Amino acid sequence: MPLPKSLRQPKKQSLAQSTRRKPCRLCHNLNPRGHPNSNHPTESSKDDAASLTLVLDALSLQRTRAPTDGGCRFCGVLIHALDHFFEGWRECRERITVDIREKRSIKVELDGEKWKSELIEIYAGSAARSPWPTLGTAHHIPSNSGSDDTFDFARRCIQDCITNPKHTACKSSSYLPRSSLSSHHPKRLLDVGRVTSPIHLIDTSGKTFQYATLSHCWGSGPVLTATKSNWRKLASNIPFERLPPLFQDAVIITRQLGLRYIWIDSLCIIQDSTRDWETESAKMGGIYSQSYVTISATQSGDGNSKCLVDRQMPVRIDYQNTNGKEFALRARKIVDHHPDVDSSTPAKPIGPLATRAWVLQEHALSTRVLHYTSTELLFECKTSYRCECLPSRKAYPTTPALIPKAIAKRGEGDEAIWDAWHRIVEMYSKRNLTVPSDMLPALSGIASHIKDATRSNYLAGIWKDNIASDLLWFANMPGGSTVQALSTYRAPTFSWASLHVPVSYYTPDPDERASFKSTITLVSSHTSNAGLNHLGGVTNASIKVRGDCLTALLSSSQGETGWEYTLLVKGTSSIRISHDCALSVANASTGEIVRRAGPGEDLSAFKVDVLCLSVARYDSWMSGLVLGKSQRTDGAWERLGTFSAGYEGFGNAKATEVTIV
Repeated sequence: MPLPKSLRQPKKQSLAQSTRRKPCRLCHNLNPRGHPNSNHPTESSKDDAASLTLVLDALSLQRTRAPTDGGCRFCGVLIHALDHFFEGWRECRERITVDIREKRSIKVELDGEKWKSELIEIYAGSAARSPWPTLGTAHHIPSNSGSDDTFDFARRCIQDCITNPKHTACKSSSYLPRSSLSSHHPKRLLDVGRVTSPIHLIDTSGKTFQYATLSHCWGSGPVLTATKSNWRKLASNIPFERLPPLFQDAVIITRQLGLRYIWIDSLCIIQDSTRDWETESAKMGGIYSQSYVTISATQSGDGNSKCLVDRQMPVRIDYQNTNGKEFALRARKIVDHHPDVDSSTPAKPIGPLATRAWVLQEHALSTRVLHYTSTELLFECKTSYRCECLPSRKAYPTTPALIPKAIAKRGEGDEAIWDAWHRIVEMYSKRNLTVPSDMLPALSGIASHIKDATRSNYLAGIWKDNIASDLLWFANMPGGSTVQALSTYRAPTFSWASLHVPVSYYTPDPDERASFKSTITLVSSHTSNAGLNHLGGVTNASIKVRGDCLTALLSSSQGETGWEYTLLVKGTSSIRISHDCALSVANASTGEIVRRAGPGEDLSAFKVDVLCLSVARYDSWMSGLVLGKSQRTDGAWERLGTFSAGYEGFGNAKATEVTIV
């Protein structure tokens, strides 16, 4: 007769069963299934892999007992990887984000500026020996960026681009401006010859050569440059040992790719010749566009930093399952560089080079780019992207494809081109310049392509045929920061180039775009160029526009995050403006005027009249410029910021012609 249920001994569970039924509350056993936040694919999806994103508290993970003391084995894997790659994480209180996807590697990210854009990738050593069913493998990355495997990858990427019939945008003649095909050849090239041949500069004499280009940081140290005095010597022989370490690597890469010539700006432009610099730098857009491939020394901060270097090796993590079987996992540091297909965000090569303003047009205008980063080699062209950790060719968004794709949509109008210009200015304005006056010259190559595609007039950073949208840029300043005007003139105040601040443009949704209407007319414009490059620096510029204007009182006050500026208009509530920079008051013959505050200038509260110019409207809303009287030019106005408001408050506005400088 069986025992009553109350007297029966409970059946013992195996450790494996217990683990499956009660996953770790913190890491969920690094399993993407069975969690309340697990994301399961839809029925229409071809990919049936579940995914899960966990946000862990660093302090809670630190307090987890070691696996040898009965703690979670999976938390132990995370701790081992964090200890090896993120030094100091135990002293921080940042969040840890763990992305888990079935049959894929696990990505671990730690908040904080110190580890920005750095990830840890945890993966199985082999598919046949995966320690748990949901963990996948990862592609092998060679331990040195100058390895045979890496050079094979580079050659394969380039060859696939050249031979693939779908890469129509990568055929130079289909994309280059008409002017580039004849007049944008480099005047000089570096002939790297063979290993036994002398390296020297050559004059191309207008002939066409197949060449590579180098995109690099000059840094603050000494750089080997071509000058009036050493040009003839460099044209005779440059000993390999005399080249900076980075240039030596560039020569090696050029030879490995089967090329004989490379263009390096510091050597191929005579640096102490104003005329040569202005002439050749104005051609840089075409030089990079026509290059066979651009070698981007992304991780190198100067000429002494090599790009063919050893990479950080993966770490082995020993793991034992519930049956006592031992496995070896791998973990490595990677950089978050992959494109985002859903948001059409291109790849993000990370390193010192990515912060330099001049480099953006080198990146955007090159046909093919090899990015030498700290962790792996990335390849981009005008059609596809791939890297050593994702070596399969994918039609992901890329920066070199930004302008070609916009130009390809010309049948729908020029809106895509203007949008591309805005995205480029947004990226560009975040970057650093060693010489402040280079702000417009360093973007003139891209401006040349936009001009050729649209046939529009360029007005020191804005375009005549898109003037309303272009004028409505706004300063995107971090909270609490105070930006002030430049000490010397660089561009007119209506241009984003007049300040050193990240800028943004409002991107309307499709409905708003359809109702967007310019409310200004360009009457006339004037620019005085600073040199031979007509798309480069300016010494003076102005526009005269006709639009509805209204006088308002601008009030300043100090808030919690900095100075705030408010428009007071009769018949409507107060309007907070987006100011370009800190503002101050000056005395003029006509009374007090508001202007941009100069470097180191003390700020104070004020209430002074300004002019509000309506620039565009959509539905019942309008956007415009806030203008103050100019001290530089009698009768002219200078931009102070932008505003948006309901149109009903501007019923008393009158059509007026105003000159903005």
